[in-house]
Amino acid sequence: MSRPNRAIRRNLAVIIVSLTVVACSRVELAYENADWVGAWQVSDYLDLTSEQRGRLRDGLAVYQQYHRQNRLPAINAYLDRVDTVLATPEPQKADVDALFIDGEQLVRTNVTDVIPLAAELLRELDGDQIEALRTTLAEGRDAYIERLLVDQEQRAIERTENWVGRLNTRQRTGLTQCVAAMPDVSEEWQTWRRQTEADLITLLRNDAPQAEVEAFLQGWLLEDAARPPVLQDYRQTSRALWRRCTYRLLTTLTPAQRAQARERLAGYRGDLETVASR
Repeated sequence: MSRPNRAIRRNLAVIIVSLTVVACSRVELAYENADWVGAWQVSDYLDLTSEQRGRLRDGLAVYQQYHRQNRLPAINAYLDRVDTVLATPEPQKADVDALFIDGEQLVRTNVTDVIPLAAELLRELDGDQIEALRTTLAEGRDAYIERLLVDQEQRAIERTENWVGRLNTRQRTGLTQCVAAMPDVSEEWQTWRRQTEADLITLLRNDAPQAEVEAFLQGWLLEDAARPPVLQDYRQTSRALWRRCTYRLLTTLTPAQRAQARERLAGYRGDLETVASR
């Protein structure tokens, strides 16, 4: 990665770290975080000129200051609530459900903030850059679905153990059952994602106005209604399932597991504070 792109990624880190607040309260969901997080890996998806990289850096620097003043306090308050739930041997289900709901809203707010900058940058791409974006999006989609379909249960266990340490048999069985209960919508997701990518490329090639590109990104990244019914149903099912599964897991954590999760959470918080202070 070039030095300018590394600088962009450092600025993007404040957004990426913000998105991890949801991961504090749930196991990563299939087909969910791929769009939210991947959308901001701008330096991976776009072949930018030095002038475009400069404008991106400047725009992100302005947003970083805005984020520190206007978004960071809410994120810190949310992390306090997550820590309280992790520290509680028998948390209330309503408190866990609220973390899901409010965590998703934090994600929506942070992503919405950056959509105008992303749309502005996309609209500046020339024909060759748009074609490169089309190719890269397709490659990323294919690579993601390949990873997704391999050892889902084991990867869910590994991600959870990264937070809480080694799971016991009961915990592993419960998590495995949760993963197995998820509907398989990989084909529907690929079809929708392929069409969404094509629609974006068409917008850019037709020099669509800023407001239209912003509305498109808002729908793609954040609005359930922009997805076909089967994927809308999937998202509702996944939300409900993982709220229940997360609550059950939290009630079975040992003191050592809760302590490790809180330590991991503190590390995220430290990373966030470090990035935000730059």
